[in-house]
Amino acid sequence: MFSPLLDIFFQYGGAAIAGVIVGLLSKAFFARQMQSKIRTYQGEIVKSHSRILFLESQNERLEKRVKELEGQFSKERLVMN
Repeated sequence: MFSPLLDIFFQYGGAAIAGVIVGLLSKAFFARQMQSKIRTYQGEIVKSHSRILFLESQNERLEKRVKELEGQFSKERLVMN
């Protein structure tokens, strides 16, 4: 070749470029996997939050019902005594 530097570049340049490309592809692959996991976790969090809100509203309704029934029972006890 023309110079020893170009000779070395032609011998090892292809391997270096291939290594860089493989590194970038690996990084993209793992980044995509991480994004997929994050989306899955976010979906689970949203489902759990929805379930929590539903249970809280149900709990409030049940507490109101219990207070209504307590009022009725106390009136019935007064009438019976």
